[in-house]
Amino acid sequence: MNIELLIGTWLLTGSISLNSQIKFIGDEPDPNGVENWLNGNSNNLIAQVEATEGLTLTISSDGKFFEERTGEPKVYWFDREGVLESEVIPFNGHLSFYDSKAFLLVDDLVSWAVPSDEVNKKKLRSDDGDTKIADSVEVQGSQLIRTISVVTDELYLDRVIIVYKKANK
Repeated sequence: MNIELLIGTWLLTGSISLNSQIKFIGDEPDPNGVENWLNGNSNNLIAQVEATEGLTLTISSDGKFFEERTGEPKVYWFDREGVLESEVIPFNGHLSFYDSKAFLLVDDLVSWAVPSDEVNKKKLRSDDGDTKIADSVEVQGSQLIRTISVVTDELYLDRVIIVYKKANK
């Protein structure tokens, strides 16, 4: 992933979310289900996003990102600590590049939400033992696609697709 493609100010244009559960193989949860969900995407949902606005995401050349709420965006939102909120609560952080993907990570994350192993520290925004969140970004054409993948209790799945367009300079 080339950071040059990500640099700039991006304006929220739409979002969609879905909820699911880990698939079972016989009587047991799929042993790869959690990892597959956290590493997956739902790009097939991009065409179905619901229009919304009121959030900017700025990514700087030093790999830092800043969010600013500028209205009342309608987005299924997990805050910096991984808590599902009724409204968008922006946070700041830095990019992490792992396995050809770019991830948004929180600066100064509370200690109980810091992932425990080195690989997950590079790709998980939060891991408090019950909830794991991967928050990745990629450029597709003229859009920035943000995919937030959440696993709760090793069973319940949420995915939020957030679509941005680049702000005019």
